[in-house]
Amino acid sequence: MAEDWDQDGGWYMDDGLSAGGGGEPTDSLEVFSSRPTPQSVEHVPAEHPPLDTPLSPKSQTKMSRSIVEIFELEEESTNEDEEMGDDDDDEPVVDLEDQHRRTNRLRGVLPTLAQLWWSDSDQIVLVAEKLGDGSRDPKWRIPLGDSGVLSFFLDLLKSHVLKYNLKIHVLRLIGNSCADTDENRARVVNSSYLPSIILQLKDTSLLPFAIPVLFNICIDYEPAQQQASSSFLTREIIDVISNPTFNDHRAFLGYTCKLLDLMIAQPSDPDFAPENTAIVLLKIAADRELPTDMDDFISLTNTAVAYLQHEKFQKALIAQGAVDTTLTVLVDSYTRFDSHPSIGEPDQDDAKALSQMRSNLNQVLSDVSALPEFKDAYPVVSPLTMSLRRWLLSPQLQLQVCACIVLGNLARSDDSCEQFVHTSRVHIPLISVLSEANDSQLLHAAIGFLKNLAMPLKNKEVIGAAGIFEVMPRLWALDTLQQIQFSSISLARQLTIGTWENVRKVCRHLSDDPDSPAHTRTQLSLLIALFERTDVAPVKMEISRLITSVCRVFTSYTGRSPEDMERIRIKFFKMHPDIGRPLSFMVSQDKWPVVRSEGWFVFALMARFPEGAQCISDLMHDVVVFQPLVEMLTGKKISDYQSQAWSSSPGSESSTAIASPASGTGSSSTAVFNFEGRSPESVQPHAQAAEMARIDRENALVLVSELLKNRGKDMAVMRRTLFEDLLKGGTEIMLSYKESLPQQGEKLLPKEKRARAGLNLQQAAADSIMELS
Repeated sequence: MAEDWDQDGGWYMDDGLSAGGGGEPTDSLEVFSSRPTPQSVEHVPAEHPPLDTPLSPKSQTKMSRSIVEIFELEEESTNEDEEMGDDDDDEPVVDLEDQHRRTNRLRGVLPTLAQLWWSDSDQIVLVAEKLGDGSRDPKWRIPLGDSGVLSFFLDLLKSHVLKYNLKIHVLRLIGNSCADTDENRARVVNSSYLPSIILQLKDTSLLPFAIPVLFNICIDYEPAQQQASSSFLTREIIDVISNPTFNDHRAFLGYTCKLLDLMIAQPSDPDFAPENTAIVLLKIAADRELPTDMDDFISLTNTAVAYLQHEKFQKALIAQGAVDTTLTVLVDSYTRFDSHPSIGEPDQDDAKALSQMRSNLNQVLSDVSALPEFKDAYPVVSPLTMSLRRWLLSPQLQLQVCACIVLGNLARSDDSCEQFVHTSRVHIPLISVLSEANDSQLLHAAIGFLKNLAMPLKNKEVIGAAGIFEVMPRLWALDTLQQIQFSSISLARQLTIGTWENVRKVCRHLSDDPDSPAHTRTQLSLLIALFERTDVAPVKMEISRLITSVCRVFTSYTGRSPEDMERIRIKFFKMHPDIGRPLSFMVSQDKWPVVRSEGWFVFALMARFPEGAQCISDLMHDVVVFQPLVEMLTGKKISDYQSQAWSSSPGSESSTAIASPASGTGSSSTAVFNFEGRSPESVQPHAQAAEMARIDRENALVLVSELLKNRGKDMAVMRRTLFEDLLKGGTEIMLSYKESLPQQGEKLLPKEKRARAGLNLQQAAADSIMELS
């Protein structure tokens, strides 16, 4: 609701009580732009004396008195009506006949107004004051516009230099007439009077009048907001509030923030607004010599945040060295309002507003710190990062969140991550946060930071040795916080990639006591149990990927003798007899092709060792695993393939022509392509569908070949024959693919014949919140 200006210079709500901060906006009405343009100063009825006719003081007084009496009679009538009125909360009923009567009475005073103006009579100040008083009554607002009185004074303000007293009352009249009255707002906008009102901001003494007038015109009225933005209202306001002379008018900070909120909502305003807009607002909020109250502090910060949604103002924040000011505001939100003895504890609404403000500010700092300019201005070792590292152990939640976000955005290269871990040792307080925090926002921010730090191979063992795996089970048990579950599993997976010591920690006994039930369980056992109980596909998938990461290390680590590694692998599979379900899930799903390819790659690695081959061979009994293998190697559904394979007996000519690689004899197809000693190939995250399919097929052929080599002699005849058929069929498809490549040359195939790209890494991350390495 817009607000009214009283005779003594104070703004009042409709109920007559003083209102320092402005009411909540109401829904805007239709703009009555079709109304005829009101009479202006130059259009005075001909029957009146010429404008340059001299007027005696007595005539001037009589003229002004005739206008004043209109409102004095109305005041008496209004007082009587109020004593007899119904409940004040009832919506006022518009009396069109009364409105028409008021309009006619006001239209009749236009010649008098013109005479007083052109006679340079001091009485026009008294008349303007009385009209301004009358405009506080909503019943007079539309008549003031329809009669032309409002346009008369708008013309004066736009076209003439007014005396100070007259200008004050003209502004009052304009502001009150436009309060909650779209018809009058439309008059201001359609005749482009708004720029002349904005110019009044340059006179500091007029600020208590000009700012609320602009607020009354713009609030709930989109056309006025658009015109004000294109008329550089934001620039004028920033010039005003950044000037020390504004210190005497800080009571109007609430209005200026609301006006700026309306401006930044206009698509054009980021271009028109000065780049230091957010900085000026934040500096006022952080000013400790002239501290603002809580409401203004929150308004200033939230308005600055609104501008900082745009990159122009984010870059200015960095370039002008104002990030420190932003952090100061965040600190002050705690020290000034949450614990300061002179202020006391904020009430529930205030506490909620402060919390939301801090969260908004942190989101902006996240965006700012992600810009390339930020890491250039603030290196890993700098005063700002030192302050943020101290915040990690602050008792204030949003300070911790801020530190995790900003520092985490600096940790986006191997070099910076290694500095954070090996020089700053920042992972130690982060692990402390994970061991104690319960807030999901803080946990998510801390885990995200640690995941960045865990990317370089040089950091993985150091972070693992700092106790991170001891705090993980607490996070994995947070079934109600599935995002935290997922992120913490993803962190554990990242730490196990290529790192023997961390894999050992994941597979270590939960208890060293041989008599304890926990002695036969590991952290990996906890994850397998979570896999069984959860129905969240990304969580299940990340557990599967962690298991394949562990298996990959077991098949590639060279820091121990082959005999030791064989013993360790046998013990691993014995302690985790139920890893089959997660591994099967990984290769049987078709939502994330990149992850499925990762599974076939690790399956092929595992099959190269007898104990791993036994595990994979057991998995092949499950049709959900065997079926995609068949389709990949033969291009046929399993039912079609089985009917063809079963059509001849094992002793028939077609069968005996296919021999197991283990037997030392082979068909021409298997002889052409020798799998002995061939290593599987890992699929790159952004591989195209055709390339991914080729690598998957070759990895599957290595897998089948290794299974026949390590488990063929223990397989039933029909089963071994089935795998031999798969090896032959897959080899023929692969050879035919290779033979076709020279014919295609470098020429790009037509679009309709090209292999379509599968779901790439970015899409997989967006669709499933899976964070692939």
